Amino acid sequence: MFITELRRFLKEAGITPNRQLGQSFLLNSYIACRIAEEVSTSGSVLEIGPGLGALTEKLLGRCGSLSVVEISPEMVDVLRKRFKGEALSVTRGDILSVNPEALPGFPFHTVAGNLPYSISSPILFRMLEEGFDQVQKAVLMLQREVAIRLSTLDGGKQYGKLALKIWPYYTVRTLLDAEPEDFYPTPAVYSRVVVLERRTEPMVSRELFSKFRRIVSISFSSRRKIILNNLTPVLGRDQSLEILARAGIDPGLRAEQLKPEMFVRLAEILQ
Repeated sequence: MFITELRRFLKEAGITPNRQLGQSFLLNSYIACRIAEEVSTSGSVLEIGPGLGALTEKLLGRCGSLSVVEISPEMVDVLRKRFKGEALSVTRGDILSVNPEALPGFPFHTVAGNLPYSISSPILFRMLEEGFDQVQKAVLMLQREVAIRLSTLDGGKQYGKLALKIWPYYTVRTLLDAEPEDFYPTPAVYSRVVVLERRTEPMVSRELFSKFRRIVSISFSSRRKIILNNLTPVLGRDQSLEILARAGIDPGLRAEQLKPEMFVRLAEILQ
């Protein structure tokens, strides 16, 4: 849909894009097609935040079943009218609170969506919940800076809690980049589509995962501090020194200098 057509469509539907909900509509049909090609599966697909259906249109016919969750009642009305008669389930709801088991098509094999950038991290963390444990792939549009942080595992300023909490269950790769001009209204940021693929064997067991997440959060609570000084307020200095020694970690290092496996080791010692 060209921008003039989109503006006319929005005006006729009485819709004003809501920036608080992250409503920037995809104009670039090539990007929607590339995402749909990556999503293509005989299984069930969940699309998050379909908006006016630019990606939805390309997904139809490429999957076993398609279910979409949209928070805006105006967009829900548009989707139901636009795709009336199609094999599509439209649910009005907030992806951060909706029960996935209550959605048509559950359990889902694949998740797709142009995520609202203000809540992209919480949505990514939902992919780690048991209700989504059948998801094998997620193809998601993110703010480019978030996508870089998500895929950085080799240390440095971009390395941190986001990548580490996703790492146990998913690998991350880049599919393509999108420019601000690919959307309406034009966002002030650049975008990137990433593909999360579930690992055959998780790097952290489900039983250990809560401790792993906790130790990662504590370790990165202040990036400027060495790991000992981050652990001490929570665990005490003596216990912090003990567990770091048992893990073979120099207490003078910062968290961003530690490989993911070292946080697994710390979580195991804390059991």
